[in-house]
Amino acid sequence: MSYIVILPVLIYLVGAFLIFLLWRKDEKLAGAAGISFVCLSALTSVLSGIEVFTDGKMLHFIGICKSSGMVFMLDPLSSLFLIMANTLALLIMVYSAIYMKRYARTPYFYILFLVMLAGMSGILISTDIISIFVFLEVASIASFGLITFGPKAKELVRPMKIVGTIASIIILFAIALIYGTTGTINVSEFMSKTAGLSPTHLWFIAGLLLSVFALISALVPFHLWLPDAQSVAPAPVSALLSGIFVKVVGLYVIIRITTNIFITLPQIRVILLLLGSLSMVFGGLMAYGQKNIRQVYAYSTISQMGYCAVALGIGGYLGSLGVLMYCIAHTFANSLLFLDIGATEYAAGTAEADELIGLNDRMPTTSLFGRIGMLCIAGIPPMGNFWGQIIIIIAAVKAGWCGIAVLCIIIAILTLGYFLRLQRSAFSSKTESPVGKEVPKTLLVPMGILTILVLLSGILLVPGIKEHTLDRAVSVMEHFTYMDIRPY
Repeated sequence: MSYIVILPVLIYLVGAFLIFLLWRKDEKLAGAAGISFVCLSALTSVLSGIEVFTDGKMLHFIGICKSSGMVFMLDPLSSLFLIMANTLALLIMVYSAIYMKRYARTPYFYILFLVMLAGMSGILISTDIISIFVFLEVASIASFGLITFGPKAKELVRPMKIVGTIASIIILFAIALIYGTTGTINVSEFMSKTAGLSPTHLWFIAGLLLSVFALISALVPFHLWLPDAQSVAPAPVSALLSGIFVKVVGLYVIIRITTNIFITLPQIRVILLLLGSLSMVFGGLMAYGQKNIRQVYAYSTISQMGYCAVALGIGGYLGSLGVLMYCIAHTFANSLLFLDIGATEYAAGTAEADELIGLNDRMPTTSLFGRIGMLCIAGIPPMGNFWGQIIIIIAAVKAGWCGIAVLCIIIAILTLGYFLRLQRSAFSSKTESPVGKEVPKTLLVPMGILTILVLLSGILLVPGIKEHTLDRAVSVMEHFTYMDIRPY
């Protein structure tokens, strides 16, 4: 049954190929096929997750001989991210079946959607640097293609190409250094040979990798691509980027780099504290000054990713628990907000707060979903972000970072401030709005399910559930080493 580890990647790649081969000229069949393949992969990830959370990890070996083969792994940490990503992807795909009808060549949207998910799933199961790089390129190229579906995306083509090229060059340079200094690209073998490297070499390699994945995570000062991409991408793509891409392709790899690979460089956590603090402050201040709701949500994403980086920098059991709890709750809430503003644009044709007055009266259900998403991200109890913030603040105090704890509280208040400002200007005002009715139920249902997940995300901390899910993922962050899975 070890093949189940790579099954999500295969399902997505086969699905993309079949849609291109059979249904690229039929929008309805392409959409139905896309939903079916994502549903199948989500079911697979849940079934594999049940086994992984019970037995610890699953390994799948590919190769002629063990000394030169590849090992793919699913453990509680990667399984948690995989289930989260596939669940969200399924809801976004259902939403897209209606939303993307106004765009041309939508079957190619579903193809790129599945390819991007294949790349992200591949990153979650990879244990060697070349595999991570290949799947990273697959996910990045597909995400670039998805962004270009936006009507104003031509303005972003050149800058995005430059950013993508720079990231690829940096990670290739890091791979070359790793192979040149250790003679291997396998993470477990690399770790076994790091004792022979000078601290300068090790820090340089770690710095290169950290900068690439901080860029993908949109941490300040590597954040510039995200607000621009979110302002032009279709709503499902925005939800995919902020909800899954920055977490799986960026944060997940940073977690592995910090906790499981460069374990001899504990000072790397100080860098994460710095990047996280900058992101929290800058993202929060920029979000407060925006009038376009998409831009508010984009800068809010940057600020909230700062919480995750800070928690990871604090470390320890509470820091690790805070990262996971905050990441899960924010993933659902942030995706809900981008789908919500997409639904609003679908009906009103704009995302400018000044032009969307009286939304609560004209679109009560859509407005309710948006309010719940905002309250969750602002850390209002009993939703998941509240518990994530509390855990992070307690972790900071216990670790002696009292200034960081105070900063977390200040940014939480600032976050609530710009969301209340948005509520007052666009949702609660009684002035006439250009929006005349609610969006189709096919858009409301995925948002409704996401709203339920947002409201119930805190249930992961309930005793009995926590021990079998979050605690096992935290154990991977604290105790796992890739040296345990050497292929020979």
